[in-house]
Amino acid sequence: ARDARPRFARVHGAKMQYGGNQGGGFGQPRQNKRMVMVDARKSYTNSWATDLMGAPCRNPGFCLYAACCNVCVAYSQRKEIMFNDLTNYTCCNGGMCISGRLGEKSCPEFCLCVEAFCCFPSAVATNRFMIQDEMRVENTQCDNFIIGFMLCLNQLACVFRIAAMISGNDEIEQIADILDCMSDLTYCTVCACMQTQQNEQLKMRDPNARPPPPHNPMAPPPQMHMQQMPPQRQPQYVQQAPPQMMQPQYPVQPQYPAQGYPAQGYPAQPQYAQQPGPYSQPNRY
Repeated sequence: ARDARPRFARVHGAKMQYGGNQGGGFGQPRQNKRMVMVDARKSYTNSWATDLMGAPCRNPGFCLYAACCNVCVAYSQRKEIMFNDLTNYTCCNGGMCISGRLGEKSCPEFCLCVEAFCCFPSAVATNRFMIQDEMRVENTQCDNFIIGFMLCLNQLACVFRIAAMISGNDEIEQIADILDCMSDLTYCTVCACMQTQQNEQLKMRDPNARPPPPHNPMAPPPQMHMQQMPPQRQPQYVQQAPPQMMQPQYPVQPQYPAQGYPAQGYPAQPQYAQQPGPYSQPNRY
């Protein structure tokens, strides 16, 4: 039966069901998907190869490189996570409102460079979430505390900066400057440790083992393809000739000569005159 709803309602319902206008086509609204993934990560049981505080001591050279060239590390880690195949790349893995609308399919390398440079915090967080979802890794309580402290300090510095701009008070301006310096230093340090921790975790992954795509509970069922079976060879039967009936063989009949003619090889038979009988009538003519 045809849907009686107006056309706009039908189109809007289809978009909400199959991921239209959601940036990247996740098959469900972004907020709903984010909550689903947050709940799913609570069931992860694997641990990181090293905790966040021990990452600098585990690989100090890479930690220094991540602190100086953090954008390059974010770019290279995303390519390594995706097995150097950016065919299915979307900005921030579909976590932004503009994901899937920037032409990532036509030039994924350039779009990834722009993401790592212009959206560096989101790029680092996306790399971390992709590793956690693939390898089922959970954060420790210490890791969550350090990351939460970094985010709270950034928010606090932003609030004081806005208050200083509105009030014009020099003391609030100085406090805002101090908080900005502390938040930037904390952010650079924690990001370098996070990227080092992620690099150590990627070393434990098989580079040739590609994981299956994540299951999306709100996505429509995939189209089923019929597998073409190879043609089966028909058995060839040898057509046998029907059995021949054996005809009975009769003895050859002797050939009798025709009457009036002597048979070849036999002497001629003498001709005898027929004697008239006693009751025969004489010929009157």
